[in-house]
Amino acid sequence: MSSAASPTVRPVVPESVHREDPAQFVRWGLAQLGLAVQLGERDAIVELAEADRAAFAGQQRLRLPQKGNAAAGQEPLDWDGRFGRWLVERLRTSGAAVHARPRTQPMTVTDVTGALFSAYQVEGGQLHLAGCQLSDHPFLRLSFAGDAPGDAIRHIYVAPDGSSVSDELVPQLGLDDLTPILKLPPRLDDHALRSLVGAGRRIATKQSTVRDPGAATVEPLAAAVVWVRHAEGRLQFTIGKSTAFQAFSSWAKLLKPQPFVAKHSGASTFHLAATDDRRIDAAEQVAVCEESGRRVLRQELVECGVTHRWVLPDFTDVCPVSGRPVLRHEFVGCTVCKQRVSKGVMAEGACAACRSLTKVSKDDPRLVWILGEHAGLDRWSRWQLAESQTVYIAEAASLLKRLLIVVEKETLAVKRLAQANRLSSTWIDASEAERADLLN
Repeated sequence: MSSAASPTVRPVVPESVHREDPAQFVRWGLAQLGLAVQLGERDAIVELAEADRAAFAGQQRLRLPQKGNAAAGQEPLDWDGRFGRWLVERLRTSGAAVHARPRTQPMTVTDVTGALFSAYQVEGGQLHLAGCQLSDHPFLRLSFAGDAPGDAIRHIYVAPDGSSVSDELVPQLGLDDLTPILKLPPRLDDHALRSLVGAGRRIATKQSTVRDPGAATVEPLAAAVVWVRHAEGRLQFTIGKSTAFQAFSSWAKLLKPQPFVAKHSGASTFHLAATDDRRIDAAEQVAVCEESGRRVLRQELVECGVTHRWVLPDFTDVCPVSGRPVLRHEFVGCTVCKQRVSKGVMAEGACAACRSLTKVSKDDPRLVWILGEHAGLDRWSRWQLAESQTVYIAEAASLLKRLLIVVEKETLAVKRLAQANRLSSTWIDASEAERADLLN
């Protein structure tokens, strides 16, 4: 009975957009081992420790290519050659993973907060750091050789939670430009490291099977724990005896100033100021009352309908004709309806309402209410009517006389009752006896 041999599955390299020239990767690996590399015109020269010379037939130094393939007299960088096997073995004997950090990552509180402080302006006050905690978080980089000698190294990146790092985040965090941590790296227990490596292998397998569903992934050349610094804290804005805070939390390399969101106005700003009653807010939302000189929130001011000055409502009343707030000293009495109205609605002694009476029939709902409350007025005809926010102003006419009545909207109480001759513009207030006769 014969049996067919199982086909050999050839491991494949995972797909990745994050690739690196082998010569550059080699220099990084040597730096991780603490070996200095001198760059000449064409060569990268490495002085070997005595313990490493046996692997290279006793050579004291190696000449490596600065990029691309090795030229004559340079040590080839093939991963199945003597240098490649030596470098990978040395990296592995240093531990399950080497340790590194992004080269340009902010490391101190001063590095982190410098850009934050310069972004804010505090009128009459100061900005302080109310606390800042820097913590290192372990990312993982698995590095794989290409399919053929000289092919670019392919990197797989793993986040601390075991997920794949997005392609955009890799350069943003500086994961593609690392510097070694040779002494006292942050502590990562073996279980956490194994979990990260396992997650990285799963990600690599998934990215390998894009090309071949049955493929296995090649062994990585190196595993590097990349310690990325995170910053969390608060900024304190102080103006006089008032304080406000702005929290921040971000990867240190990505930390950018965020606008302060004012509690009272809701405005976002980098320019802070305080009101006279010690509320810190956006400077553009703080304004001066042009009547009192007080610094308040802009949203607390109203525009005077006559002077167009911005003032606190306490100094104004609402004009019943225009409906707009007006400074109290800008009110006058209308000679017709006797309402207290703003100067802006007056002309020739009469307010805009009294000048805009329009003809109405007796079935106009407003007139129905007035006549229903004061039955004697039903004897009059030819009605005209206008209204303000608080009163109805009505005028009627007979053959020889005109009648003016001003009635409160809410109660229909008569505020003014007056008569005039048809040809006269002068209104004469009705006496008590005349009022009773006219209204009943």
